[in-house]
Amino acid sequence: MTAEGKKLIIAGGGTGGHIFPAIAIADAWEASGGEVLFVGTPHGMESRLLPQRGKRLELLTVGQIKGKGLAVRLRTLLGLPAALYSAWKIIRHYQPDAVLGMGGYVSAPTVVAARLLAIPTALHEQNARPGLTNRLLGKITDRIFVSFAEAIPTFQAQQTATTARASRVVVTGNPVRTALREESQQEAILAGDRPFRLLVFGGSQGARIFSDLLPPTLQKIMASGMPVEIRHQVPQEDLARVQANYEKLGITATVAPFFQNMAAAYREADLIICRAGATTVAELATVGKPALFIPYPFAADDHQTANALAMVRANGGWMQPQQALTIEWLTEFLLARMADPEGLIAAGRQALSLATPRSAQLIVDQLLALIAKKY
Repeated sequence: MTAEGKKLIIAGGGTGGHIFPAIAIADAWEASGGEVLFVGTPHGMESRLLPQRGKRLELLTVGQIKGKGLAVRLRTLLGLPAALYSAWKIIRHYQPDAVLGMGGYVSAPTVVAARLLAIPTALHEQNARPGLTNRLLGKITDRIFVSFAEAIPTFQAQQTATTARASRVVVTGNPVRTALREESQQEAILAGDRPFRLLVFGGSQGARIFSDLLPPTLQKIMASGMPVEIRHQVPQEDLARVQANYEKLGITATVAPFFQNMAAAYREADLIICRAGATTVAELATVGKPALFIPYPFAADDHQTANALAMVRANGGWMQPQQALTIEWLTEFLLARMADPEGLIAAGRQALSLATPRSAQLIVDQLLALIAKKY
């Protein structure tokens, strides 16, 4: 079954965690002969990234509720009818065969409008601990795709007599960028004639704590006689300061607010230090690289800790809470990993065991089956 002549709306955005999996699904849908329209918000990353990739995008103005003050929440609630009407108009005009929500607040009015118009609907939940929007929408959608099996109980608990069926919640994994799917696993080769290579990043905006801790940590490691090179993603406002710190310490460092070629960055690293967003975890599994996860402590419902634990339980990486991350602990941890290259290789292989390289195609196949069932 192909998507030839079929139209799909993908709603979601805000962060790369929603956008990059959505792009992977869109690419697979289009490769099968279908058309895709994205629905996002003016202030999310999608407003910049999707046009750059030649993707068609419609924008909705939708506020936030969780974690916001009373005034913001009231404005969001008052604005929902207008957002729902705008989504309804977009859907009526585009006439999609199915609508897929990727999370984020823009998914809510779009999926609800599709449901009101009797169009097949589905969700993709990237995290091991589902977010508020998807928890609510999961009660009305026809199909739910999850990246982690740990998310299944949340949606199964919502099933009613009319929705209870084994196929409603499907473990598909989290789609990753095409360049990473094509990247074969590169095992760490820690030869004595080259430095240990670290890759450090903190999501789409970097992480201030990594900017503060990594330079002095690597100074201690270099002083112990262990050569290190680092590729470090930092917030834009930290760029000059962190570059100067590494230069002053004599550490070979590539510092930037964003790395365009993540496939190369992953391939060349012996170990990654990062947050635990769902896309990050999926990408590390895909390329088979070991990582130290420092979950963002203020993530909604602490979902990053749940994501990291899925990898840690598979022995594909390590985790340390941010409040316990110190220069002394990190120095000891890195020296232990550097002294155990076989352990790093083994962790990378275990990470690879969690990979779902056909995730995007599996979601496309499920959507097509959903459409076929309607007709």
